[in-house]
Amino acid sequence: MWGSPIKGPDPTRGMVFQDYALFPWLSVRDNIGFGPASRGLARSVVKETVDKFIDLVGLAKFANAYPHQLSGGMKQRVAIARVLANDAEIVLMDEPFGALDAMTRERLQDELLDIWQRTGLTVVFVTHSIEEAIFLADRVVVMTPGPGRIESDNPLLLSRPRDVASIEFNDIRRVMSAKLHSHHGKKAA
Repeated sequence: MWGSPIKGPDPTRGMVFQDYALFPWLSVRDNIGFGPASRGLARSVVKETVDKFIDLVGLAKFANAYPHQLSGGMKQRVAIARVLANDAEIVLMDEPFGALDAMTRERLQDELLDIWQRTGLTVVFVTHSIEEAIFLADRVVVMTPGPGRIESDNPLLLSRPRDVASIEFNDIRRVMSAKLHSHHGKKAA
């Protein structure tokens, strides 16, 4: 995959949206198994895959529930599991926790880090939250407003687990905030 031109959709690239994008007529189990089943995998392989990712995201008790029966955080965990079940090597996440309450958002950040550590998955995570970017990322790319250009590319050398109250974390937060807001007052070229 790496170094090859992208010519169209591919199960190795997954997308997690802010609005969950689940199939409302499918159960949690069927939403997660949709990709593997569509690729023609044997039923036993689909079931094994679904069971693995339902357990990974902690939704075993809700495997037969439908999206309207789930909280926002649960829906987002289903969306993440669906991408992972499809053998994604890279996941693009567009403000996936933006619509969630603060406690659910923090819990899902921790769960995403756990999934990342267990799978080695590459995640490109779009967020407007400086704190979320620093908490989750190994590298933060700050973009300018439209047309979007890279303002700065910032590797984070902060050890894990990260403490949002630490001096080091907040030093980085101040630097990132200054970079993010550096374009204010500049005229577009």
